[in-house]
Amino acid sequence: MSIRAQVISTVNEKGIDEMGPNDLIVKYHSVDVRTRSRLIVYSNQKAVVRFQGQITGVFDPGAHDLQTPANPVSQFFARLQYSGNLPWEVEVLYVSTARHEARSEGATQTKELVPMRYQVAYYFAISDPVKFINSIQFSELKYTVNDFAVFLSPIVDQSVSQVLNMTSLSEIYANLHKVTDAVTASLRSVMDEMGVNLLTCRIVRLEPEDETMRRIIQFTAIGLDPTTAIRARLAEVMAQRSDPAATNMMLGVPYYPINLVIGGAGVLPQIQQITPGIKPSEKPRERGEEE
Repeated sequence: MSIRAQVISTVNEKGIDEMGPNDLIVKYHSVDVRTRSRLIVYSNQKAVVRFQGQITGVFDPGAHDLQTPANPVSQFFARLQYSGNLPWEVEVLYVSTARHEARSEGATQTKELVPMRYQVAYYFAISDPVKFINSIQFSELKYTVNDFAVFLSPIVDQSVSQVLNMTSLSEIYANLHKVTDAVTASLRSVMDEMGVNLLTCRIVRLEPEDETMRRIIQFTAIGLDPTTAIRARLAEVMAQRSDPAATNMMLGVPYYPINLVIGGAGVLPQIQQITPGIKPSEKPRERGEEE
């Protein structure tokens, strides 16, 4: 951002808005802001002005003229003391009032100590910019949705764990609404104190960390009994390894390789055919010898 004829906005010299769709706060910091500087606030924004760390005003979308302390005597000595710059340090914080989506994810466990992965999505909008600015800390020129999600992650993790730690694996999906209600209540309580309006909250993903357990749950969901679901998962793993016995595992029947059945490849010893009435050590006589 820059000043062009003492105009302050989030649009830079190239006409690009510095406040992106993932930004909650964009800070304009300068000591060159003077009295009658033009402040432009665009739609879905509110501007919070701070003079020397104190909030002096909140401006809605539109064009506004800033008023900085103007005393000719103090300005003269200030210029000498501060090398020509007035000591009125001005910060303009542009706060987004649009609706945003944030996601928090983590790991917890069930009543049987089964590791579970979860992901929660929540939609919100900043209703009180002053409360929001006073509730967070950021050292960069921007404060993003991802930063806000990191701040709320411990609250989401605690809410999810309180429900899942007391729920069995077989009952988790039947009680999924309890997890949603717990997370919504905790987030709304914290966001209200920060000047943020929580619109809605939902559980995007809740599944075991182990891939085999996830697949077994999916197979049982389509109507397979637990034993068949386990065989289906084993058959899937065997098929990925190009194991010819994968189909037999799925059907639950023994697998006999073809070379063992026929006796090929020298696996089974050849069986000597024995004629009745002749001892194995004796050779059969030829027809001419018998005569």
